[in-house]
Amino acid sequence: MSFPLKASLPALAWVVGSAVAAEPTINVVFPAAGSSVSTDSRTFVIGSIAPPDTPITVNSQTVTPWRTGGFLCMAPVTPGTNTLVFRAGATEYRHTFTVPFPAPAWDGKSLRATAPLHILGVQTGETVRLACLAPTGLTVHAAVGERILTLTPQPDQLTHYAASITFADPAEKVPVIFYADALADAHAATITARAEWPTYAVTGPLFETRARSEPGEGDTVAFLTPGLRVRGAGFIGEHTRFWLAGIQRFTETRHLSPATNDADRPSCDLPLPDIGAGFGPHPPANRTPSDLLIVLDPGHGGSSTGAVGPTGVTEKRITLQQARIVKSVLEQAGFRVRLTRETDIDVGLYERAQLAYAEKAAAFVAIHYNSCVPSSNPNTVRHLATYFWNAIGEQLARAIHPHVAAATAIPDSGVCTASFAVCRNPAVPSILIELDFLSSPEGEEAIQQPEQQRRVADAILTGLRDWLSPPVSSVPVVPLTTQGLTP
Repeated sequence: MSFPLKASLPALAWVVGSAVAAEPTINVVFPAAGSSVSTDSRTFVIGSIAPPDTPITVNSQTVTPWRTGGFLCMAPVTPGTNTLVFRAGATEYRHTFTVPFPAPAWDGKSLRATAPLHILGVQTGETVRLACLAPTGLTVHAAVGERILTLTPQPDQLTHYAASITFADPAEKVPVIFYADALADAHAATITARAEWPTYAVTGPLFETRARSEPGEGDTVAFLTPGLRVRGAGFIGEHTRFWLAGIQRFTETRHLSPATNDADRPSCDLPLPDIGAGFGPHPPANRTPSDLLIVLDPGHGGSSTGAVGPTGVTEKRITLQQARIVKSVLEQAGFRVRLTRETDIDVGLYERAQLAYAEKAAAFVAIHYNSCVPSSNPNTVRHLATYFWNAIGEQLARAIHPHVAAATAIPDSGVCTASFAVCRNPAVPSILIELDFLSSPEGEEAIQQPEQQRRVADAILTGLRDWLSPPVSSVPVVPLTTQGLTP
């Protein structure tokens, strides 16, 4: 959205002789007007000004626009309402956004429950930890249904009080309340205990339904295939606990449904699903390009805009443009290529991985452009990086990245591991390349240059060829000898 620097002035501000000078305009991309920005002390501010050589200040800070008119500055912020004042000559524009107040810390005077914080389902006989914060020197109790427990202050942190409890018999949604003299009660989450939990059938899609080591952000242990039956073992919040390979794991409850037939209960030792069967080897060496399908994934699309540059260039548009050039280069080299999206549509992250899996692609390459947290300077942190999640992805990343880095004149952060949804494919080698920082005025300009886009495409092709080249044999070299030869 474009804003005149002084809204009360007409668009044609001054007439000098027969020449008409247009009033400068500014386009603020970030922070958006009226938005809430999660930061603590400062935020980057990006946008553009026209004409591009117009002198401008932001909150009295002189800002030099890039030759495209895009500008970047760092502005200090405080919790609450913040106003940016843009001035160009005698004109002025005010742009307002908010910064949320930090969550209040424990005041040291009241009771605060710390466990269980989420509704909890356990098995009978299982130990459950109860914990809260309270001032030192108090006698703190927990009422668990009709049972009363005394909590003990922890030796290393005397304001942390804890106890444990088990349920010998099944119980449903038992309330937990902490209390102490003269303090308001603190309520924890309810606890349900059962001797047996149901068998569940996996109803969530492949790749999205993961067995995790812990609820929430725990490590991905395995991918659960649709229709797989698992033995339940309780829940924590919105995550169901179940048995897999003899260990209790977690997945989002929304991906499971109670099995209609619980007569044939799965074993606690149910083996990990192997979704890589029938794929490989990785890389598929000694095969011609025409035998191989490469899936290119232009990041974002549709309502998922992605990062936005100072002059309004969107990540979703430029990733599709770059992917089309890579597709053309790879096809000219003989590869079969498919894009996860051909137009400006939003394809689900897991749909992209599922496409590569269903087509038994040889490789999957996601193309993205970066931004950064509001408190970081996009120009300072600007870099190139390639991400992978597993060993087969790492091989592909290490083959392609050096060539892309050589073709890109920005700092190189190398090959990194990250748990991106499109990279978590145990059957298809998958990587994600962050080619540049779109939130940087210089980066926004560079990624639109046809020469640079072609260099990136050629680099990806060279990397794929390296990846497909068979390793050099380690056969020992036999010294040349003249024995048995006649002069």
